Amino acid sequence: MSAHTDLPRRAELISSLDEKYVSNAVTFAAMHAAGTMIVDGAPLRGPDGALDRAAIRRRVERLSWFAPAMRQRLVPTPLRLTTPAWVPVTSLDLDYHVRFADRVEPDDPARVERFTGRLSPTMDPTRPLWDFEFVELDSGRVAIVMRYHHVVGDAMYGLRIGDVIAGTAAMTEPPEPGEQQYLELGIPPRNGVEVLALAFAQWRSRQPGVRQAWRAYWRKSFRMRLRRWGGRLLRPVKNARIARTGLLADVREGRRSAYEAVDLAAATRRAYKLGGTVNDLVTAATLVAMARQRPDAETLSILVPISRRGAGDGVVRNDISVVKVVVAASAPLDQIVPSVRAQVQAAVDSGGSVVEGAEDWVGYATSVTWGRDDRFFGTAPVETVTGWPAGDPRDEVACLACSYRRELVVSVTARSSVDLPALMAVYRELLAPAPVAAGVPNGAPNGASAGVGPAAGMS
Repeated sequence: MSAHTDLPRRAELISSLDEKYVSNAVTFAAMHAAGTMIVDGAPLRGPDGALDRAAIRRRVERLSWFAPAMRQRLVPTPLRLTTPAWVPVTSLDLDYHVRFADRVEPDDPARVERFTGRLSPTMDPTRPLWDFEFVELDSGRVAIVMRYHHVVGDAMYGLRIGDVIAGTAAMTEPPEPGEQQYLELGIPPRNGVEVLALAFAQWRSRQPGVRQAWRAYWRKSFRMRLRRWGGRLLRPVKNARIARTGLLADVREGRRSAYEAVDLAAATRRAYKLGGTVNDLVTAATLVAMARQRPDAETLSILVPISRRGAGDGVVRNDISVVKVVVAASAPLDQIVPSVRAQVQAAVDSGGSVVEGAEDWVGYATSVTWGRDDRFFGTAPVETVTGWPAGDPRDEVACLACSYRRELVVSVTARSSVDLPALMAVYRELLAPAPVAAGVPNGAPNGASAGVGPAAGMS
């Protein structure tokens, strides 16, 4: 930390919506988001040919100063009167946050479970909620498996952290943090009472006057606040019961993952021709795929997250709405895509979540864009990027499509009851996959057009 400035003490309460991601041990374990970058391994090695672990850890530590969320942890307030608060940490345990796999793994399309983050332990809720694992592949490449918890931020916020870790310019040495980084992060409060005082001061500063502050506070009923407080007080008891019943095993077991790489331009053209966006096309393809596995179904529904971010919302961690999209199970793709577009647009226009009727959705589908520019971890070119979906363990299927450079990688995690190879065949059919040349990376985590891993756990 800087020795030249009196740094401010900081604490930031999470929103009640964000608190749902840490409401109990099952939800906490399920909401680990993961992404995998496959990079050229040569720039990460030392003179002896082994990964230069000290240099890698030093790079991550320096870069973490430019992503303040990587240097914060959650702490409860006294008597759990409010939501937990983000507070700075004075130092990072890099042995915990930056790990290295013990053995070289095959660069094999049948081994995708190694890249989903499911094989890593559940994060420690008392530490900053992120970690990296560097996995050497027998091709010479290196997989960087990056995880962060959903309470840290949604996918769009996660991409902001990705922008820091893998920039668009190769850098031999990462920049040193300066006064601006130290001031932005600050130092932790002395105790829980100070956490509350700092959080109240931040909230009060956002209110234009006493009357407006009073109205803002009572916008939520006293009964709702009391119920949430009671839930926080009982949370340790609930988590102890969850540990005894083995419910956590259901989060980590009985799931498989797969991915499919398609040409981004081709997918974009097809989506436009059908009257939608790439996100609409991916959602529609997921619905078609699930409909083929339910020949007797009359309708199917799926959840679609919608970003509500606008100009100046970059600091907001989670800012999404959700719409439940319902279609006729027998409808063809050229009807489903415009139907998805219309329902999503109606939710956008309404300015809020639209989830009506029974909780009968098969899961969720969404997409994110990381841009067409080449990325680098240090001087190591990022060859492929894959995002792995995180979600409710009750979902049958969760789909996350991530575009990078000229490719769109569609990643799926599904319950073992889903015929995953058949599901992925539908994506190949409907999204026009890019041709694969032997030995050429194509956007999938290990250089193959698609892969299915054995049942492993959640992501």
